[in-house]
Amino acid sequence: MFKMSFQNLSPDTINEYRRAAYYYYKNHLTQEEIAKRMNMSRQRVNRILSACIKNGIVRISIEGIENCNLNLESELEKKYGLKEVCVIENENKEELNHNLGIQAVHYLRRNIKSNDIIGIARGHAVSAVVDNMPHITTVDNIIVTQLTGSIKEKNSKLGVDKLVYQLADKLQAREELLYFPLIVGSAKLKYALMQDAVCKNTYSIMRNSNIAIVGIGVAQKQWKHMVNLYDKEDFCHKQWADSVVGEVCTHFYDRNGNMVEPPFRDRMLTLSLEDYKNIPIRLGIAGGLEKYTAIKGAVLGKYINVLITEKSVAEKLLED
Repeated sequence: MFKMSFQNLSPDTINEYRRAAYYYYKNHLTQEEIAKRMNMSRQRVNRILSACIKNGIVRISIEGIENCNLNLESELEKKYGLKEVCVIENENKEELNHNLGIQAVHYLRRNIKSNDIIGIARGHAVSAVVDNMPHITTVDNIIVTQLTGSIKEKNSKLGVDKLVYQLADKLQAREELLYFPLIVGSAKLKYALMQDAVCKNTYSIMRNSNIAIVGIGVAQKQWKHMVNLYDKEDFCHKQWADSVVGEVCTHFYDRNGNMVEPPFRDRMLTLSLEDYKNIPIRLGIAGGLEKYTAIKGAVLGKYINVLITEKSVAEKLLED
């Protein structure tokens, strides 16, 4: 294979390629410096260096590559059009959210910039991110806000308002709260609240988020929050419930990622799906094969464009 790569290249061309590669990889010259030394344009140097790899003149090896998941991550990014995928090894189910949270923190520390607005949702995955986030002083003027209204939690640690306060403290950021429940008694009341000046201002901040941090919910586990909100005897309501496989930031979808509107949508105080999908980085954190269908739906429907997950889910996503 190595010789085959050379068969269409003249000896002079091969020597030219070798020289450019030597200067770049051994002498650590810049492409601009090589261009001057070899009396050619920088663009030609760039093409030569690419050809060196393509033709086997330069072969790059990365120590330990077989022991990490870079290839799996890269293949998933290409297959699903994701900005980034981070895959962890996880053998302890009880530590899954904690370990995913650590990996999410690594991603966020590379991507949070001064003046960012970070919107978050409720739940175990987001809580794990907040727990593992260290106190950071290298960025300024950050705002942390919630992407949905609040719900009464059995475990107050999972509440979106509390998570906003905790993350803001760790980032030395300003918190921006919605101060309203996720679901109100009527569409009329929701409309009235959305006209409130404080609510309007908070919503404007929410919709201008640069980063969303969200978990991926399995439909069956969400019903405990929704059981009083729809009529199981009503055919349309039941049809809705039966078709939903997952939820991200209060937006429900089927196994193909198609939006499935709940019958109580007009009573929910949350970021609209259109505004949510306009957030540049939508970081989804979830693992475990029991969540596979919900994770795949979230990826297919573009509810997330960065995925933090574990190897069994990642491998199945690539196989499907």
